[in-house]
Amino acid sequence: MAIKTLLVHLAPDPDCENRLNVAAGLAKKLNAHLLALYVATPVHLPPGAEGRGASALYLHEARESAREKSVAIKQLVDGVCAQVGVSYEWIYGEEDHLDQLLNEVHHVDLTVLNQVSFDSFEDRLMYQLPEKLVIGAGGPVLVIPKGMKAFDLDAVGTILVAWTYSKEAIRALRDSLPMLAKAKSVHLLTCGTDRNVTSETAKPVVDYLKRHGIEVSQITQAQSGHAGEEILLTAEAVKAEMVVMGAYGHTSFLDKLFGSASRYVIGHSHIPLLMSH
Repeated sequence: MAIKTLLVHLAPDPDCENRLNVAAGLAKKLNAHLLALYVATPVHLPPGAEGRGASALYLHEARESAREKSVAIKQLVDGVCAQVGVSYEWIYGEEDHLDQLLNEVHHVDLTVLNQVSFDSFEDRLMYQLPEKLVIGAGGPVLVIPKGMKAFDLDAVGTILVAWTYSKEAIRALRDSLPMLAKAKSVHLLTCGTDRNVTSETAKPVVDYLKRHGIEVSQITQAQSGHAGEEILLTAEAVKAEMVVMGAYGHTSFLDKLFGSASRYVIGHSHIPLLMSH
């Protein structure tokens, strides 16, 4: 699958410019069109904004502030895209962030947004854009770590693929082919599922990638019971610059759709994650 349309989520947050730079750089490397979606709506209410009146006042003031900032961010988008040399569209919205993103993702090939930590109760309940978008997007989502200012696809050395015999992992593998093709090295981490995944049983996957011109340099079999930790430890050990993985199912509430391994990796990764469900 060629990546020809990228969507980047923009908002008046500290990582907005970084996110734009990463997305514009990817669009250039992939010869893709960029959709810059700016949402002038607070993602969540701060702890002090309690009560209907306080909430309404906060929402009004925050939206007005975001509207004012949209002028500067639109100029930033114009400048960055002109400097990088990519075609682009500016999309402005004032609805819910997730709803706005889901309205756009169905006609794009890749969506770029930032990692969200899960350090606080507020983060878990109020700001779950990455995991909710991965579940609802119907396509790949690139989650970049906080503070990341650039991601040069041509300079990527190793990409780690977390592999299981699941539809999520298969989808993520297919969605990542254009990026895997640019990597100097692809490392396969086989994670145990109901079907015994070993280096031998992973051979069809290796052959599949080879037919796409992608050589798997190494295969590692996961040993621990915590898939999320093992994925990140392996990524660090092989000096991976990106992880490809499926968003796996699990148990209880949102974990039924997302899975603790996927959530752990999103919350703790220091490198970009390409995820599909």
